[in-house]
Amino acid sequence: MSAHVVYIDVAGRKPLPDVAVLRVAANNALVTCVSDAHAAEAVIKADQPISILVINYPDPGILRLARKRYPAVHTILVTEETMEQYSVALEGAEGELVDHLVANRSPAEWTINELRVTVQKLLRNDLFGIAKYLLPATAVHNLTVRGSADREPYNSKVMAYAEEYRLGQYMAKLVFGITEELMMNAIYDAPIAGGRLHYGERPRTAPVELETSEFATLSYGCDGMIFAIGMADPFGALTREKLFQYLKKVLRRADSGNLIDTKKSGAGLGLFKILYSSHALVCNIDPKVCTEVIALIDLQHQVRDFSKMPRSVHYFETSHPAV
Repeated sequence: MSAHVVYIDVAGRKPLPDVAVLRVAANNALVTCVSDAHAAEAVIKADQPISILVINYPDPGILRLARKRYPAVHTILVTEETMEQYSVALEGAEGELVDHLVANRSPAEWTINELRVTVQKLLRNDLFGIAKYLLPATAVHNLTVRGSADREPYNSKVMAYAEEYRLGQYMAKLVFGITEELMMNAIYDAPIAGGRLHYGERPRTAPVELETSEFATLSYGCDGMIFAIGMADPFGALTREKLFQYLKKVLRRADSGNLIDTKKSGAGLGLFKILYSSHALVCNIDPKVCTEVIALIDLQHQVRDFSKMPRSVHYFETSHPAV
């Protein structure tokens, strides 16, 4: 049966991209477009199963109905609202109701590209790699992370690459901070999450040499519009529940210290810093096999505080066919 993609583009909210763009994004899938809540309810209650539901406003009723009728549906909220605003609208249930948050920003190129990539990744079950977010033929650089000795030289490599694009001091600092957090997570936190508990006995300042089976891969690239940085580790330990738990802590933070998962593991704080320093956080997971965390920076726009700027957040999980 062909996949079915439903777009709900309600008037009075910032609209989704043009219908022709939406159909191209859905590739060969069946596409249904509706423009009000009543039509959306009718489509959800109809006999045609829904694979992906895209909506341009945070409506908990519609999202709950879709999730109840089709538990495996992928839900994408495209919104200009900040994390705090849509969390209130969704009654704090975004962790249960929404799988992907796409920032609906101006100009529309970011939204069009990110929505297209998101829908196609879901339809094709092809999740990994930063190249999907960059223009075709953009060079992607890969570095193998073998331990703590790689931190300084790899941070310097990415910084030098950023300087080639004349990003400016502000953006370059963001790139450095993201790379550092990804490196720290791959070296100290991911192995612990993957069951290598002996790493938890070491402070995050201690030298670490990873086993060959624990090596991670740092990827980075820039197409002149988007700067992408990713880290893939061989553990696949980040769960959807854990990601949204971290985001909840961001929204409720009294101080950043409350964001750290444990005294010896700062993965939650690291994800917060990456999200705070970028326009999008993408998590690609093949459970127990690979976790890839990607940060995307839109070079046309400065990164601002959570209270002022919508951000994109994605959690993709590889779908394995039933045996």
